[in-house]
Amino acid sequence: MASASGDPPPAAGIWPAAVHLVHPEVACWRFGAHEASVLEALAPEIRCEVCSDRGSFRRALCHARIALVWRFEQEEFALAPDLRLLATPAAGRDYFRVEAPAGVELSYGSFHGELMAETAVAMVLGMARGLLPAVTCFGGSPWPRRRLSARMRPLRGTRVTVLGFGHIGRWIGQLLKPFGVTLTGVRRRSAAGDTPTFFGPDDRIIPVDELDAVLPRTDHLVIALPGGAETDRIVDARRLALLPAHATLTNLGRGNAIDEQALAEALSRGRLAGACLDVFAEEPLPADSPLRHAPNLWLTPHTAAVGPNYMDLFVREFAARFRRRLDTGIPFG
Repeated sequence: MASASGDPPPAAGIWPAAVHLVHPEVACWRFGAHEASVLEALAPEIRCEVCSDRGSFRRALCHARIALVWRFEQEEFALAPDLRLLATPAAGRDYFRVEAPAGVELSYGSFHGELMAETAVAMVLGMARGLLPAVTCFGGSPWPRRRLSARMRPLRGTRVTVLGFGHIGRWIGQLLKPFGVTLTGVRRRSAAGDTPTFFGPDDRIIPVDELDAVLPRTDHLVIALPGGAETDRIVDARRLALLPAHATLTNLGRGNAIDEQALAEALSRGRLAGACLDVFAEEPLPADSPLRHAPNLWLTPHTAAVGPNYMDLFVREFAARFRRRLDTGIPFG
């Protein structure tokens, strides 16, 4: 029997996938024919229908068992009676703002760590070794050696606190560790026997209720938290005041984690050495945001995970997960 789109129904054992992963600005966030061929080679049960617009994606949903998207609307579930797996490359569990019906599983990417960790290391090093301050110094001086040299510090021997020590946070810690830092990973609760192999004798994981105790001894605070009510403004004016004046702050998780007004004020009053932000409470960052005028603050437009291998990492992770589920016989949904 033909489907609503006029196409014949899929053969038994075949998983049709409606794919609508396009982006108007970032090329590596687009899924095309190459990615479809790689996915189908890694998971032969999948047959991709790559859709260039929303209309063709909605039509493809009529026989799709998989949907690969950046966004999905609640009413689109009614167009997909066979849907079993709704997946996005995005990591944040707040990305899909839908209630999935029974039998439909939501899936998110967890491959971002290696890309985001490189960005985090670049930001921390850039502030510590003066590369980012040099941009500001050279704006007002033809040869700012005196000003810049007063700000340069070694990264080796410093204490780095990673707030949000999940998959991405561990990648950040792993790439920072060879620089000779002491790591403190902060998570909702510490777990016995969950110590990373790259930890040294002075590194540790602590629960979030011990965060205040470590902030005064933190040289670099790196935030890799998910969004949500639990993390909303977790770094507020009080906690910013606990950091030493020479400390830096880096945020690559979600923008809701920081009180942006309080951060702008702390930087303006010289209570922090610098900050790098890739994410913001409102995106795009409003033109009248106090962050745009704060000193010693460097901003990137939510691009910490950008890289030409982004979609390849997603495809390979998704295919591996899919194959494991089929091989173990665990149903989706």
